[in-house]
Amino acid sequence: MDALVPGEVPEARFVLTYQQRNITRDITKHMTSISYSDFLTGQADTLDIELEDSEGKWLDAWYPGHGDAVALSLGWSGKPLRVLSRLEIDEVDFSSAPATVGIRAIATGINTALRTTEHKAYENTTLAAVAQEVAGRLGLTLVGSIEPIKLDRLTQQESDLEFLRNLADEYDYAFKVTGSRLVFHAISELAKGKPVAQLMLKDLSGVRLRDQIRTVPEKVSVKHKDPASKKLISYDIQNGETVAVPSSSSGATTSADTKKQRKRSASEEESKAKAKADLAKSNRERTTGNWSMMGQPNLVSGNVVTLVAAGKMGGNYLILSAQHRITRGGGYTVELSLCRVSAISISLSFNASKPDLALSTYGFQQDGALA
Repeated sequence: MDALVPGEVPEARFVLTYQQRNITRDITKHMTSISYSDFLTGQADTLDIELEDSEGKWLDAWYPGHGDAVALSLGWSGKPLRVLSRLEIDEVDFSSAPATVGIRAIATGINTALRTTEHKAYENTTLAAVAQEVAGRLGLTLVGSIEPIKLDRLTQQESDLEFLRNLADEYDYAFKVTGSRLVFHAISELAKGKPVAQLMLKDLSGVRLRDQIRTVPEKVSVKHKDPASKKLISYDIQNGETVAVPSSSSGATTSADTKKQRKRSASEEESKAKAKADLAKSNRERTTGNWSMMGQPNLVSGNVVTLVAAGKMGGNYLILSAQHRITRGGGYTVELSLCRVSAISISLSFNASKPDLALSTYGFQQDGALA
């Protein structure tokens, strides 16, 4: 049975399963809010359920087990619900008075040995091969688009979670674990995705957009010592290889600053890949935004949306994080954190009654399953 949240028509709906059993009917009268936080990289997706517990059920007969699996589906009345990632219960929080219980579940999986320290060396391999080896060791399925970056030598002296998080940051990849999947996806590829929605400022609330110029370098200067000749090689990585955004005022790509890379690399290919990643991240940090709006289940991290009727702040924005929230009496809303990946001229002929819901490879498929 779907639970209805009072509010304007159409009504928000959700379905919650616990250990593959639909418990929506059981919790509907206790639920005060459900919040799903979805992050592009570096953080585990979380599900927070807030319940009133005047009858004491959730501290006794209904007390959830740590590591037990939950899943949330949400959407609007009359439309197919979207199924979010499988999560495992990590903590239970009780407070009074009034008596309330908070249940938090995380997508990384507390039963997976992600946090066990590993000591391992990887030699003459590739970035994709390293990610695949770690995924296989953890019994996870690797998902994502990975460039064929050759790695001469790489040493791991930390947990798999920390190791892959650092590796993803160094080469500009989105990394997270969702259920049985290990996502390792080039952010530069996600930024090219087809927008899943066109949004107008008038339909948003709590909007904050920031466009900065001086902190964005025009190029990255790289120095690398050739292991064979022992010579120091210098070269620049230009922004033609990145997702640089034109200046809002002058049309110039960035400021004239040059960023000097100080990271060690065992090969020229590694140096260039890291430099390219640095420049891409700097350009994405150029124009950023936050806003709230009526909930749309397809607005998830890794998807791109187009902001129209926003003047020089318009363009395509990559979703960095999304918090989907359903509250009793408050309906269904979503809060987004984004960065602009292209500043383009947008036509206002968009038909709001028939939005384009084509989804990126990192988000939801049309049937509601994670891609």
